[in-house]
Amino acid sequence: MYNVNKQTLVKSQCFLYKMKKILVLILFPLLFLQCKENSYISNPAQKVKQHVIVNLQNLSKELQIFENLINKNGSEADLQSQFLKCRLLFKNTEWATEYYLPKSSKSLNGPALDQLDLDENKFLDAEGFQVLEEYLYPQTQLNEKTEIIKQIRIIDNLIRAGITNIEATNVSNEQIFDALRLGVFKITTLGITGFDTPVSNLLFPESQAALKGIEDVLNLYTNFKSFNSFSKSMELLKTAQTKISNKTDKNSFDYLGYIVTYLDPIAIQLHQLQVDADIPFVKRISMLKPETTSLFAEDAFDLNAVSADENLKSNPEKIDLGKKLFYDTKLSKNNIRSCASCHNPEKAFTDGLKVATDLVGSPMFRNTPSLNYAGFYHGQFWDMRQADIESLTTNVIENKDEMHGNMADIIKMVQTNTDYATTFKTIFKTDKIEGWQVQNALASYVRSLSTFSSKFDDYMRGNKTALTDIEKEGFNVFVGKAKCATCHFLPIFNGTVPPRFSSSEQEGLGVPADAAVTKLDTDFGRYIYNPDLQQLKNSFKTVTVRNIEKTAPYMHNGVFATLEEVVIFYNKGGGLGFGLPVDSQTLPEDVLDLTEHEQKALIAFMKTLNDK
Repeated sequence: MYNVNKQTLVKSQCFLYKMKKILVLILFPLLFLQCKENSYISNPAQKVKQHVIVNLQNLSKELQIFENLINKNGSEADLQSQFLKCRLLFKNTEWATEYYLPKSSKSLNGPALDQLDLDENKFLDAEGFQVLEEYLYPQTQLNEKTEIIKQIRIIDNLIRAGITNIEATNVSNEQIFDALRLGVFKITTLGITGFDTPVSNLLFPESQAALKGIEDVLNLYTNFKSFNSFSKSMELLKTAQTKISNKTDKNSFDYLGYIVTYLDPIAIQLHQLQVDADIPFVKRISMLKPETTSLFAEDAFDLNAVSADENLKSNPEKIDLGKKLFYDTKLSKNNIRSCASCHNPEKAFTDGLKVATDLVGSPMFRNTPSLNYAGFYHGQFWDMRQADIESLTTNVIENKDEMHGNMADIIKMVQTNTDYATTFKTIFKTDKIEGWQVQNALASYVRSLSTFSSKFDDYMRGNKTALTDIEKEGFNVFVGKAKCATCHFLPIFNGTVPPRFSSSEQEGLGVPADAAVTKLDTDFGRYIYNPDLQQLKNSFKTVTVRNIEKTAPYMHNGVFATLEEVVIFYNKGGGLGFGLPVDSQTLPEDVLDLTEHEQKALIAFMKTLNDK
């Protein structure tokens, strides 16, 4: 009996052991799935990733519908409607494509101009939505069906490849919030300014779609809804969309009010939400600080961030040394000229002359550019021939017409000067003084000449009495009817492209040789150093409008003595608008049709950009 019971007990234990194993096999996957689900909820980044993928898949489907409509010779209304549908889907997710697929995004939505690739010493054919836009607006060109289909397929292929790339990408909350705030900055600087929609003028529905895309992403962060910053962000996003939902006239829109009341506060609240949610700020190399609250904050930019070498970063001591060198005539031959001789701080570091003069007072061939905000260009001199300010300093110092100095002699001079030698040793932590140190000290001082301290900056930071009514109106003309902000990008007002600020543009304006605009200037600009690239002929760096009241005369050759003359030139469409034979003008030749009052308002605004 005992043996039977013992045998039965052993069997029962074996049975229970097997059942436990079965239960473990059943329950473990369920527990794993539960943990995975909890992780999915607590870390919405995966939800956001899937949301982006689905949106891009939907865009791909709509592009195929678009191609079918083209093949069926759809009506103009249907084709433009389908184009808009595709564009709005793209804009809804642009915050993500710009961030995770920057190269593809540039191809998808870059200007309808051949893109310069200096690494390959060639121009790449323009492609993407803005090229497609030109075949559909203002009238549809079905006679270009082959090219239209080609562009649709290029876009679709880029989207499909983008989906694959995002599927393989690890996304994080800090990246997503960084991307969302950059998305708001892009709407502010390129969206509502019409940069993305030069022909269709669909800036309002597209900006609305971009804002909706940011709202949709925030809605996936359900665990953040208790934060006040979340509620404020959502309220601002919804109201901002409503304010432009029925807008069509870009010439009468209050851009300044919209930026100050909605777009900038959205960026500030997203920043606050990131702080409240304890999401770290990303570490990335950018002029624009990843942790900045606003594009218009006094400390929004950090030029040290783009210095590849720690030894090249600026500091107050290095800036003081650079300033001393800047005003020292001993950098030139015979001690007759300093950097400040041609870059007068009272004239925003220009000289007030039509063109610079050489060491014996004879005119050279280009206007002296301002050094204010020089650190915010990727390319120095009017023709952008030098990459950075360090190389610029040597080029100027050793130029026989400008300073005719010699770096070896300058090094000997500072080595034998007790004050200089001690300062160099303290700053650069070495007894050996080298040319790169002189360059870097000068460059550090020049980079410090960017104070963002104008009346306009005061206004954007909350001083609502800083601008007069006509100055506010002038800003709206600048962004809207005059289209200035599509080349002179906010908030630096130069050609360095936001919101990454990682490249600077040149433009061909058809600048004349005389103020009466009767003949084209013979200076080929950037083309001189890139003779294989015909598109660069007569093109020059897009310089900042900041401090423009102090930097007359204007243009690379100083041809226009007043801002009034400059505005008239642009108002008529540049060189082409005046009938000059310009074969490489990038400025639209369309007449802006600015009224006399609008021109006055525009100039009044530009004068608010003088630093204090």
